[in-house]
Amino acid sequence: MRIAHHGAVTGVTGSCHELWVDDAHSVLIDCGLFQGAETSGTGASAERLGIEFDLGAVRAVLVTHGHLDHVGRLPSLLAAGFQGPIYCSEPTAVLLPLMLEDALKVGFTRDPVLGEVTGPAGQQGVVRSRR
Repeated sequence: MRIAHHGAVTGVTGSCHELWVDDAHSVLIDCGLFQGAETSGTGASAERLGIEFDLGAVRAVLVTHGHLDHVGRLPSLLAAGFQGPIYCSEPTAVLLPLMLEDALKVGFTRDPVLGEVTGPAGQQGVVRSRR
């Protein structure tokens, strides 16, 4: 088991960590927006929202809570082709559509690729809550 950090490396925003359970399967823990001058270390930043790491092994996303620095790049993740489940607590699932709407508004002004995302994640059945 190992972990790769795709955000919140040099600061506290852009939380995005990939927990590898074996050599071929991983779980993404959060996928948040960067704020200010913080970056992923490999290219993603407040101005570059795209997913800059390979999603081939990612089987699911676990959202720790609904703040934008933990969920704000979920629209970019979906635009990059991720189709797996997104797990979160029930209160986070209630807030997530509002937070993603806000993230999309921020993203549309910064990343035109997000305009290709069709329908909100909740309508696609992507977000699942666990009690």
